[in-house]
Formats: sequence, structure tokens, C-alpha cells
Amino acid sequence: MKIIFFGSSNFAVPILEELAKNENIVLVVTQPDRQKGRSLKIAPTAIKSKAEELGIETFQPVKVNSKESIEFLKKFNADLFIVASFGQIVSRLVLDLPKLYCLNIHASLLPKYRGAAPINWAIANGEKETGVTIMRMNEKMDEGDVILKEILPVSEQDNAITLSGKLSIKGANILLDTIRLIRSNEVEFIAQDHNKATYAPKLK
Repeated sequence: MKIIFFGSSNFAVPILEELAKNENIVLVVTQPDRQKGRSLKIAPTAIKSKAEELGIETFQPVKVNSKESIEFLKKFNADLFIVASFGQIVSRLVLDLPKLYCLNIHASLLPKYRGAAPINWAIANGEKETGVTIMRMNEKMDEGDVILKEILPVSEQDNAITLSGKLSIKGANILLDTIRLIRSNEVEFIAQDHNKATYAPKLK
């Protein structure tokens, strides 16, 4: 299968790395290079650096939903889009491009902690466990049908960085399981219970 991977942050790096070992990634889409650090030097995203190391073509649209971006993505005729901590909202027009599905790896047990900062809020709220979810994306934020979930305990020593690393590795593993289910036509989609939804907005 031909896969386009969308990601930007450190959370997405182990997922891209594991996916690249096992699947055909034809393109990586990531955020534009931006100023970082005290010196405000222009720097690439963590995912761009990893993609270049892996020899995968990158695409850095300012607006992923623009007509130009959509026309560019169409050329790859991809089977799957996989999104992990990308940083832009993806429109219905983009979601409809892959032949099969647009999948998202979210660092919580959906419908709990929908939003931009699920790892931080799990720690801030003293959760004893969290997890990672693979879902089929729709145009609403983290409301798509669930394919697989896996629970992960939160230790007293965990912070956002250590927990993110653990969840990323777990997410990579169940993503590969999801792709195997899709290949064998055994994939099932489970609607979320929206009444149980909680939210994890971006931290200020």
C-alpha cells in the first residue's frame, strides 16, 4: 500500500520510523520550517529531519487544505493517509483523497481527552492510566470511529516527555496491527460515545 504520512512533533517520530521499516511511505507532509529556541533560528520539524534521514520526500504546506496542496497530494494516488501530531486541521477534501482511509494516532483513550494536549492533561489531572487510539478520521476534531485502543499505565515518575515517548511506541505498534487488519479486510469501526467525551485544549 502507498502511504502518505502527516506529522510534525517528536511524538510522531517513532511512528514514522517504525512505519518506514514495514510499509511504503511515498511522502511525508509536515509543518513549514519555523523559528525555534532563544536564538530564533529557522529549524525544520522533528519529522522533516527524520524523513530526510530516511530518504523520504517531504512536503511543507502553509495550508494543507489549499487547492494547490490538494492537487499535489492527488498525484501520489495513496491508499492511506496517516496523521500523527501534524498541527493543522485536515478538511473533508483532504480526507477524501486516499483510496481507503485517513487514520489518526491520538495519544489518549478516546473519547477521553480529545484535542491538542492529551498527554499534558492526563498528567495534570493525575490519571493513573492513559493510552493511544487509532481512529478513522472525519472532519470533526478527534470524533472519528475507533479501530484499536491500547491502555498504558502512568507512573509517578512520568512527565509529558517520557509519557509521550511510551505512547508513541505503543501507537506505532497498534498502527501496524491496524494496517494488517485493513489488508485482510478484518478492520472494524466502532463509533465513539460522544456523551463520555472530555477535552484537552492546547496549553497556554
